[in-house]
Amino acid sequence: MSEYYAVASDRSMRTIASFYEATHTEQGEPITDPEEIQNVVNITLTILQNELDLCIEAAKEYLGE
Repeated sequence: MSEYYAVASDRSMRTIASFYEATHTEQGEPITDPEEIQNVVNITLTILQNELDLCIEAAKEYLGE
């Protein structure tokens, strides 16, 4: 189980790092358009939710549910 949690945690941390990068231009300036930020937030939340859901499913499978 720890391996599943470690993989999900690693992917989640990479997702957060990608979020930071996606909220800045290539020149390092922050993006200030609320619609662009909302899009990045939505994508980030979806990825994080999927990773965390995998942990729940792995635990259920481990318990034979």
